[in-house]
Amino acid sequence: MVEWAGLANRAAKEEMPMRPMLTIAVLISWLVYSPSSTPQSPTVTNNILFRTFLVKADKEAGTIFSVDVDGREYWITAKHIITGAKHPPYGTVDAKTVSLSILPQLDTSKQWFVATFTVIDPGKDIDIVVLAPPKPLLPPTIIQTAKMTGESIALGGDCEFVGFPYGTGWAAKFEAGVVRMPFIKHCTLSGIVTSEGAEPKPVILVLDGINNEGFSGGPVVYGAGTSQQVIGVISGLRREPIDVVPLPLTPNRPEPKEAALANSGFIFAYGIKSAVDAINKNPIGPKRTSP
Repeated sequence: MVEWAGLANRAAKEEMPMRPMLTIAVLISWLVYSPSSTPQSPTVTNNILFRTFLVKADKEAGTIFSVDVDGREYWITAKHIITGAKHPPYGTVDAKTVSLSILPQLDTSKQWFVATFTVIDPGKDIDIVVLAPPKPLLPPTIIQTAKMTGESIALGGDCEFVGFPYGTGWAAKFEAGVVRMPFIKHCTLSGIVTSEGAEPKPVILVLDGINNEGFSGGPVVYGAGTSQQVIGVISGLRREPIDVVPLPLTPNRPEPKEAALANSGFIFAYGIKSAVDAINKNPIGPKRTSP
């Protein structure tokens, strides 16, 4: 996970056979979202939950999610998971292909499998990387992805982010098996910053919430039901120093203080438009069969 020093840093700052990752048609029938019960607040739907996975690279682990654009499958995560960068600038991914280990959701063996992707880099210092597999990894039964846009979001609006903090998820038990599900955390949109000096100029979403190690690369979602949209990709958080006073306290006498870094509650995510633009310029994802 990237630790942002502050807004001032925003601009600088054994191969296995390919196979479908999960077969979840039965499970989806139990968790289908009902439009008639659409709440006003964000509620992460199946087209996010069943497309978000735990990922591991040589440098770092985090979260990855799959999207469909024009009937083609792509995978999106944070660039720093591949490069190992702990803070901006992120540079570019120069390799044409990368291999990542992904942990399937429906797999009692808990065995990772290695997938090789073609890299689509949205641009220098943008903490997003788009990945195209040679053929679809998800089965045709997987439901369609949520829309990817950020045009209708409101400042102060509620949003959610999804991922695998500390390299773990939670087990949802069904008759058909156990599904390894990502965690969901709540946030609000605090600000929208356009990065200076970068080309193309990415949008950085400043979120109010508590981020944790492992959410990097996960989707930020806004809205609910059929109007739900992916608006960003988690990059990192802002830490702030706090005073630590050792116990026990002695009355009427100052105690020596020590400093520690704490989670400030500010989260940084890169707007999804950078990924969409990169995909539209290089539409190389494999064609998917309609579910």
